[in-house]
Amino acid sequence: MPPIMMKLKAILAKNMKKYRKKLRLTQEQAAERTGMSVNYWQRLELPEQIEMPSFRTFHRIAQTLHVKYARLLAE
Repeated sequence: MPPIMMKLKAILAKNMKKYRKKLRLTQEQAAERTGMSVNYWQRLELPEQIEMPSFRTFHRIAQTLHVKYARLLAE
């Protein structure tokens, strides 16, 4: 994976966790609301994990966390 993608993935992981905690959601609750497995949500919140969600999943994450796409990728 190119370095820029690794950096974006780390930013996404950090922001997913930050906005989830702002909403006082557990990983299980967030995953359920997004329609994904808890395992997948947990992997996405790991900055060192190189897996990136599809655009459709990214959209559902943003909806679940009540944030715009850009906020999920902002440093």
